[in-house]
Amino acid sequence: MNSRSITNFRSNLALALAFVLMLTSALSLCPAASAYPYGYMYRCPEPTITISSSISPEVLMPGDTGIVSIEIENCADQYVVSYQKEDFSFTVPIYWVELSGTEGLEVETGPYEDVGTIGPGDKIAAYYNIKVDENITDGTHFLDVKLISGYEEAPEEVNRKIPVKVDSSGVMLIQAEVPTQASASLDVANPRQNTLNAVTIVPEAEGVEFSPKEYYIGTMEDDEIFTIDFDLKSTSPSEAVDLSFVAKFKNGDTWHESEVYTTTLVGGAEAATGAMGPPGQGSTGVGTTTAATAVLLPTVIGGAYFWRRRAKRH
Repeated sequence: MNSRSITNFRSNLALALAFVLMLTSALSLCPAASAYPYGYMYRCPEPTITISSSISPEVLMPGDTGIVSIEIENCADQYVVSYQKEDFSFTVPIYWVELSGTEGLEVETGPYEDVGTIGPGDKIAAYYNIKVDENITDGTHFLDVKLISGYEEAPEEVNRKIPVKVDSSGVMLIQAEVPTQASASLDVANPRQNTLNAVTIVPEAEGVEFSPKEYYIGTMEDDEIFTIDFDLKSTSPSEAVDLSFVAKFKNGDTWHESEVYTTTLVGGAEAATGAMGPPGQGSTGVGTTTAATAVLLPTVIGGAYFWRRRAKRH
């Protein structure tokens, strides 16, 4: 190699070393590229995205259908942010929202694609139908939410757990007063942590006519109790009869029935007026009045008790 070639080689080498030094100096001003995905030299500023959820009904029962609402909020307080002499929009596109089931909980609604964009302070909601298995265990179960949002060049994936409460408890029926030949009283309680709707008590007994034929209570708040009365008319008043009661109710949009509650109506002697009193009671006017008082008093007390308990809500 002649002296001219050596001179040119040295000159080119010096230029190359100078370029490497300049590049190294520039890179030292930013975090290492390997620290961020998608080959970014630094991560662009992004708004905070929050995910919240709600379930209707709040507490599910085995066999229920329910609706899970996923709410996505852009918590930024301004539309444009300047960073390193660049302007970044804080309007965020939402590409994918998916809810996945677990054992005993089936998600019947597919994922949402290309939902749209949400600006600072805005919210959007996605709704999913879920189905509860008949054999699911009581307790808290979890569904998985997957959200993909952010810049198209560097989308961000967020995963969350959604708690779902399951409780198999139904309406409870309890004897309020010992049934007489004229009436039967029941306490009806909702031991659940959520409201029940269309609560109806249906009586049944062979040879006994009930009035009303069905007792409609309607809405029952959580931990609420009612006292109700049925008037009775038996075709065989001297015989003991089993009185059966069942509660029908809705948890959300799904109908359920309680376990059958049974109590015994003890037979008695027929008074002269046709009213029933205890065995051995006379048929004089005094005896008849006493029997009427014995029948009316529990009814009045029961009615007052009903309204007092009904007003007690939690």
